[in-house]
Amino acid sequence: MTKTEMLETMKRLDAHANALLLIGASDIDLLGGMFDVMPDFKALLDAGYGEEIERNAGRFPGLHRYAVMLSNIAEGIADGSIRVPR
Repeated sequence: MTKTEMLETMKRLDAHANALLLIGASDIDLLGGMFDVMPDFKALLDAGYGEEIERNAGRFPGLHRYAVMLSNIAEGIADGSIRVPR
């Protein structure tokens, strides 16, 4: 993924998240509402652009909120505070 593709993907994901947040989506609504674009988010991470999301938090606040939420869920699963079935 090129830097241009990364920025386009970030813009699209941010717009999607912001649209949900503007209608009052809770974090759980955001998680469900972003399910269909999760592969695009994973592609950003797989291409090594995770730090770009953090660096551009002010430019892409919806995407950043989504990323932080996913990170918190992953940490909770890893430390056992969120249990998931096997």
